[in-house]
Amino acid sequence: MRAKKDRYDVIDLDPYGSPASFLDAAVQSVSEGGLLCITCTDMAVMAGNSGETCYSKYGSVSIKAKYCHEMALRIILHSLDQRAGVYQRYIQPLLSVSVDFYIRVFIRVFTGQATVKNSASKQALVYNCVGCGAFHLQRMGRRTSNGKQ
Repeated sequence: MRAKKDRYDVIDLDPYGSPASFLDAAVQSVSEGGLLCITCTDMAVMAGNSGETCYSKYGSVSIKAKYCHEMALRIILHSLDQRAGVYQRYIQPLLSVSVDFYIRVFIRVFTGQATVKNSASKQALVYNCVGCGAFHLQRMGRRTSNGKQ
């Protein structure tokens, strides 16, 4: 993890193709509350053409569906959330855009162990019917309160 004095206020990550190999360094290098802008031009992978490649890069399996572009946005946000959590950091999405063959996300990155622990309550598995296209979400966790805890 970079020292606080060595962090940047804004990082714009725009590689040709997948940003997956740069995500760990990016979430570590942005300052507290700093802006992280990421472009992904590997839409074919994230939109369901190669589930195995998507899993190896982003930790999610993409599916071909009518909502594949939204799914691609959610995949990159999930990957960023997971990688930030390793360093006790969390993300706050500001804007997510899907245009033609690429997606772009703008997020703020903060540090906070308590918020990182709530990450599972924001995740879900998607079950999609290949016949009619209906889908169902199964949440990965649920946040509960026990007094002040």
